[in-house]
Amino acid sequence: MPQRRLIPLCEKIGRERIEQQVHAFYAKLQADEQMSHFFDHIEDFSAHEQRIADFWWTAMGGRLENPPQIDMVGKHMPLGIKDADIDQWLAYFKQTLNETMEPELADQWYHMAEGIATRLRQIVVRHEMPGVQIKEPGQ
Repeated sequence: MPQRRLIPLCEKIGRERIEQQVHAFYAKLQADEQMSHFFDHIEDFSAHEQRIADFWWTAMGGRLENPPQIDMVGKHMPLGIKDADIDQWLAYFKQTLNETMEPELADQWYHMAEGIATRLRQIVVRHEMPGVQIKEPGQ
């Protein structure tokens, strides 16, 4: 009986298409007045896009010789992100995926993006630490 091999999402999409998605997505964010100011501090935007493409590649099961060490919460915490910003981020991400990917791949990648958005919303916007309970003195 032949062995069954699960194909990681990164292999289904391919590195070049991940980079294209990241570039097209960030072009939308930079063109949006509500979103563009979040990127004003980035000096080398092509390096930023490469780092984000590396992040997605590894998040989808790919391997890199020097994977990026990304402190997603730490990078986003000082930006003053609100719920509406995350909603807009997700809308642009989904729109771009639907323009560049087959529906099945777009849905799988978007599901991952929703998970990231949920985490950022909890920690960065609402200042909630999932899984951590803080007790007041005397409780």
